[in-house]
Order: sequence, then structure tokens, then C-alpha cells
Amino acid sequence: MFKVIIPKMGMSTVEVDIVNWFVAVGDEVSISDPLAEVESEKSNFTIESEVNGVVTEILVELYATVDVGTVICTIQPKS
Repeated sequence: MFKVIIPKMGMSTVEVDIVNWFVAVGDEVSISDPLAEVESEKSNFTIESEVNGVVTEILVELYATVDVGTVICTIQPKS
């Protein structure tokens, strides 16, 4: 299972808001497909898939505030 994690987006960013989900559980994704849009105090950023596979879990609700390093969803990679 591949874990999608909120990356560090700047020296001062410690948390972000999930402002949009582009996928749902069961959706097939490819590398570079947008998964979610997150917003910090200074900018918006799109989290992209790093693997080909199927979204198996969305762990964070829309508009939730989460810390950098939080797992927001999981993807079952395709072999």
C-alpha cells in the first residue's frame, strides 16, 4: 500500500488545509494525476500521485487542517 503524505512546502509551513479532493475511493490514478489541493498561509499546492493504482482510503476530510507529514490517503499500486 502506498501512503500519500503531505510534503514539507516551505521552512515555516507546519500545517495545511485540504481544500479539494480530485479523487474518491475506488478511482484509478496514474503517476502525476492530481489527488488533492492543499492550502497553507502562503500558497496553494496540488498533491499528485506518485504511483499508478487505485485509491483505497481517503483518511482526511475536506476542509480539515492537517500537519505536514500526515498520511491523507492510500493507493494500492498496480503491478
